[in-house]
Amino acid sequence: MGTEVDYRDKLVELENIFKTMPTYEDGCVSTKDFQNLVIAIQYERTEEQMQAYIAYWDKYHGGKISLKEYLATCSCIYKTSEYARQYAILADVDKDGFISSDEFQGIAALMRTHDSRLAGKSFAEFVEEADTNRDKKVSIDECTAWFEKQMNNSV
Repeated sequence: MGTEVDYRDKLVELENIFKTMPTYEDGCVSTKDFQNLVIAIQYERTEEQMQAYIAYWDKYHGGKISLKEYLATCSCIYKTSEYARQYAILADVDKDGFISSDEFQGIAALMRTHDSRLAGKSFAEFVEEADTNRDKKVSIDECTAWFEKQMNNSV
């Protein structure tokens, strides 16, 4: 396990790589650069995963990957709870603190490339499993806990 300094150095390195992408502008890169970015940071992804990420960023984030979201995701790759939280935050496209049906479908399609057991999971099933306070809505915290449970069960 690396030290805190190693971790910060790695984030600086990732930021510098991000900023070298041809479409880098105003703190974002286009999804056209996603495959090159993944190759540059030496983060192995299947072709299916690459296409799912690109489709997600195109549909829900206008084809732009922000440096802030990229670094937040990269910073927690090896911490399941933080990784789950970042996916939950990313899923909440309208930033209302809850995951809508459309937001769930978008992020679930992306997550299915990592765990095929999510295939066919409906929004109703997601709400049933994730809505712990039974208010018929799934908050960021509830979504985080659900994603973390899914990730831990896939190991």
